[in-house]
Order: sequence, then structure tokens, then C-alpha cells
Amino acid sequence: MYVRRSACGLFLLKFLFGLIFVVCCDIIKKQNNKSEKTMEYKFDVDSWGGQFSVPCSVATEYLKTSDGNYVKVLLSILASPARTVNSSVIANACGLNEDVVDDAVIHWTSLGVLRIIDKNNSSAQMPTAPNPVIQHSPVGIVESVKPRERAVDKKVVVSYSLQEIREKAEKDKELGRLFKEIQNYLNRDINGREMGILDDLYEVYHFDVPTILITAEYCNTLGKYSVPYLHKLLKDWFEHDITTYEQAEAEIVRRTEYNSYESMVKRCLGLTNRLTSHQQEFVQRWKSAGIDESLLEIACEKCLDGTGGKINFKYIDTVIASWVNKGIKTPEQVKADDESFGGKNGRFVADEKDNSFSIDKLEKIAKNFVLRNEDTSQ
Repeated sequence: MYVRRSACGLFLLKFLFGLIFVVCCDIIKKQNNKSEKTMEYKFDVDSWGGQFSVPCSVATEYLKTSDGNYVKVLLSILASPARTVNSSVIANACGLNEDVVDDAVIHWTSLGVLRIIDKNNSSAQMPTAPNPVIQHSPVGIVESVKPRERAVDKKVVVSYSLQEIREKAEKDKELGRLFKEIQNYLNRDINGREMGILDDLYEVYHFDVPTILITAEYCNTLGKYSVPYLHKLLKDWFEHDITTYEQAEAEIVRRTEYNSYESMVKRCLGLTNRLTSHQQEFVQRWKSAGIDESLLEIACEKCLDGTGGKINFKYIDTVIASWVNKGIKTPEQVKADDESFGGKNGRFVADEKDNSFSIDKLEKIAKNFVLRNEDTSQ
């Protein structure tokens, strides 16, 4: 009887352990399935080091529609320990061009995240605590324009609410058309603040809708899809008396032709960086002189020969200036001019301030001197 009880108890014990094992396996399986469907993230705050604040509106409203480089610039500005920062410093920190930094500052300024305090050096001030966004908050800041001068006066605070902007667009069909068609060039919908900026161009600077749209199309070709950039460009044109559609079209053609010519120059010279303003003056002078790619390549070769393989804009300009003075316009004329100096390379370049001689010219003078002495001796 005792033996029977022991065997029965052993059986029950095994059954109980088996049941527990099955239940545990089921729980583990469910946990594994759950972990495969969802991922949990844990942040080690202690390893972060320093921290800085970012306005909530950046993450909740503007992150989706903002360029990645603009976000980099903003984070660099917000992380700076200084209250004011310079665009050149931010450009170095982000590895970006200063123009991109300036565009980013304009973008975040238009959204109310940053505030420019000195336009001369493109400094930006850290934002204060953002005001809560309400439906009728001001979205447009209009600047006053002097009636008799192409210059912008102090900022005059003429602001419109989003409702007022929409009412103006309903009453003015051209303004409504501007709001609608501009989105085709931006590849996105515009917000209320951007409507205020466009209304500033239309109502205060008196640019008509076709002029604004053709300029937006030009900005599109440059890869600029920012309404603040469009405003900055048209404002600059306004200050240079470019106000009509015909003038804007001519300016776009001029800029497009120059950009194409500058790209050709950079390609010939093997340059990838942005040209300085001084170098751009040389390029503009060569373009005005009608120097094509074939002539520029020859001038570049002469520069490399004369400088030991270095690109020197002044040297190239001296070569080109000598051609212009001689009326040389083709590679054949350059070759003939070089041969008149006794060599195909023609490395000698005349300069008003340079009385030196090249080896080719010295050899020619020496040869002529020897021939004269032989004639005399005979």
C-alpha cells in the first residue's frame, strides 16, 4: 500500500512539473512574439553630457517641411553657448556654405524660431519662449517702402492675421492666384506666414503675380524652394530698380548665362569651390570680352606653364587682356601670335608693369644677334 501511494505521488508530481513547464514555455513564446513586433528604446541620459533646448514647434510643426541642412544649422545655433552667432562660424561647424546658412536663418526667422538682430553680419539671436499658436495670430509682417527711393525703411509693423490674409485673397483674385500657383514651384502647400511674405511682395513692393512666379521658377532651377529666399531675391532686385516683368526676365537671362559661363570656367580650371567676388569679376570680364572655352583652355595652359602648375586668375587675365588688345579671337590667331614670338608655347605675356623677358624671346634676340655678327664679318 505504501508503495502504491509513492508511485501515485510520483506520477502526480511529474504531471505537475510537466504542466508548469508547458505554461512557462507558452509565456516565453508570447513574450518573444511581443518583442518581435515592438521595439523598446532606452536612453542613457547620464551619457549625454551637455544638453540644450529645442522649441517644441520645430519637432511638431516644421520638422517635416524643413530641409535637413536647415535643421543642422538650427541645432548648431541652439547648441551654441553664445547668445548671438555668426553665419561663418555656423557654416564651419556644419560643414556647409555660408549661403546655405543664411537661407536657413531666413527660413527659421520666417517661422518665428530665430530672430535676426544684425543684417550686416547675418547674426541670429536665440529664440525666446514661443508664443502659443492661435488661429488669428499675426502671420504677415509688411515693411514700409520709401515712395521716391528704391530702399526699404525701418520695419513697420503692419501685420495680418491668417483670416485677414485669406479674406484679402478672396477679394483680390490675382493674390489668390499667386497663393495657388506658387505651390507648384515649391512642391508643397504654403502656410499662413508664407502667405504674409508673398502678400508683402505683392502689396508693398508692387511686384505683379507673373513677375513673382517667374522669379519663383528661377529659384526652383537653383534648388531654392523657400519663400523667404524668394522674398530676399526680389527685395534685392527692387533696390536695384528691377521691378517689372521684362526687367526681371532680363535679369534672369543675365544670371543664367553668367552661371553657365562660370560653370564652364570652373570646369576648365578644375575648380569646385565657390568663386570669390574678386574671381567673379575676372570671370565677368572674360565673358564680356567674348572669351570662349577654347581660348580659355589655351590661357589656362599658358598659366600652368608660367606658374609651375598653379592656377592664377591674374595671370590668366593678363594673357586674355593681351589677346583682347591685339584683337585675337580664335585659337588660330593665338597660334599665329605665338609663332611670331618664335615658339609654339608662347609663354611670354606682355604686361604694362612687367618689363621682364621670357626664355623664348631671349633666345630669339640672341639668334638675331648672332646672325647680324655673321653678316658683318662677311
